[in-house]
Amino acid sequence: MHEPLDVEVTDLAEGTLHTLRMHRPAARNAMDTSLLASLLDALEDADTDPGIRGLLITGSGGVFSAGADVRETMADGGRRRMELFTAVYERLTLFRVATAAAVEGPAVGGGAELAAACDLRVAAGSARFRFPGAIYGIPVGAARTIGQVGLSVAKDWVLSSRDVTALEAEGRGFVQRLVPDGETEAAAVEWLTQAAGRDPATVSLLKQLFNDQSGLRDRVAFENDALRSQAETGVLPDLGADLPRTVRPRRR
Repeated sequence: MHEPLDVEVTDLAEGTLHTLRMHRPAARNAMDTSLLASLLDALEDADTDPGIRGLLITGSGGVFSAGADVRETMADGGRRRMELFTAVYERLTLFRVATAAAVEGPAVGGGAELAAACDLRVAAGSARFRFPGAIYGIPVGAARTIGQVGLSVAKDWVLSSRDVTALEAEGRGFVQRLVPDGETEAAAVEWLTQAAGRDPATVSLLKQLFNDQSGLRDRVAFENDALRSQAETGVLPDLGADLPRTVRPRRR
């Protein structure tokens, strides 16, 4: 049986590159509990590599990810899977080295969130993004999307839950490299190699400064707490009453 995640570690001139390739072709790389657990394990393992200089996430079979696996049977109502979702998003958003997503085909829901959590998005013409929080009543997408495209565009994409083409995503700054199909990984590796040539301590510090200056760390913590509350109770949380003040975004 093929593992749901292929992990490759390759040598760069300045260190190593970890590539995480989602591999559930029959499910269009939809994220079930097993794939999410594998992603979290791979991120934790990568973080222990003292030589790591870059992290690449992509899908297989011309698809990035169809999002959460709606066909998965979950005895706990999805609480464990939501915990894994939030842990993966937070770990990837705050990862200490440069990260990139190579996106071909659909990146929907959790898949779009995964791409949004990376520092750089390389997309092919076939790529399309969708944040379906307003369809399923789950408050996903806003925290990571705002930092990439701005408040008004994030509202457009998340509240409408419409498909966003690679061309529109590039025009809004969500996609930084638009390349032909089949060339996304090469373009992403090229950028990661450039970042790998910089001093790793400086890269880590700059990422922390970017995240803190934009308020991204706080927004991600707040959004993740809302997701956990929704998974535990089955209803949308009252953001003023149900969530601890410690994770509310600080006013700056």
